[in-house]
Amino acid sequence: MRVTLFILIVSCLLGGILWISLSGLFLLFGLIILLVFIVILTSYTDTAILFFLGAREVRSSDEATFHAAAVQEAYKLSVARPKLYYYNGTLERAFVFQNKKIISIVLSKELLAICNKEELSAICFELLIQVKKNLASKRTKVMFLIGMANWLSYASLELLTKIVPNTEFKQSMNWLLYYLLNPWRELFFKLTLGEKYFKKLETIIKDYQLESSLLNKVCSKLNRSHEIYSLPSRKLIEFSSANKSLHYQNIISLELLPHEWDVFFLPKTEDRV
Repeated sequence: MRVTLFILIVSCLLGGILWISLSGLFLLFGLIILLVFIVILTSYTDTAILFFLGAREVRSSDEATFHAAAVQEAYKLSVARPKLYYYNGTLERAFVFQNKKIISIVLSKELLAICNKEELSAICFELLIQVKKNLASKRTKVMFLIGMANWLSYASLELLTKIVPNTEFKQSMNWLLYYLLNPWRELFFKLTLGEKYFKKLETIIKDYQLESSLLNKVCSKLNRSHEIYSLPSRKLIEFSSANKSLHYQNIISLELLPHEWDVFFLPKTEDRV
């Protein structure tokens, strides 16, 4: 509800700003852009996020185990069969996106490589239960809005650095943009989704003991969340991303958003040696 209300308010504000500040062809062009944004928001949010992540569809012939696990869990939960994707990222992450009746499961390539069939089944179950409980569509909208803001910001910076083709200038501007965007990105995520979403999901998962125990096995293979979010780690990622492509910066900004596994596994990962 908060996400939908935010979208309505922003759309109305943008329309009002365009109507007041522009006229003639500029007004028409601005309204066309706003209309395209609304169409994407209502019909192609999942496709846009897949684009931001650079995700590629997984064929059943390439990853038969992943396909079998996803089909099995979709049947168990009585939800539509999801489309499966992978992306090349830095962290071991898994996401589910839903746009109307279309469901997409996305795993990082590293996570896909280290999990067996039972662990993939548990991951697919944890993702698809969000669809079953009508949680996934809200998360999809939030990640789309954050991803779109990231993409527009970094794309604008990319154009600026084409005008001023200086490596030091590009790095400085990338660091400045990351410094300015990160607090607002985290605040928006907290206000629209927040830890309450993950706590609710954790409560749901605890009712399924087998899947919960298999997810704990996955935990032992992941990077510890306090290592990922520690100040030195974030600074290293921040500095390295300044030298990387627009595509990489989009991926890392979405990967570093709070994830349910950070809540599920935090007590266990901090006790691990």
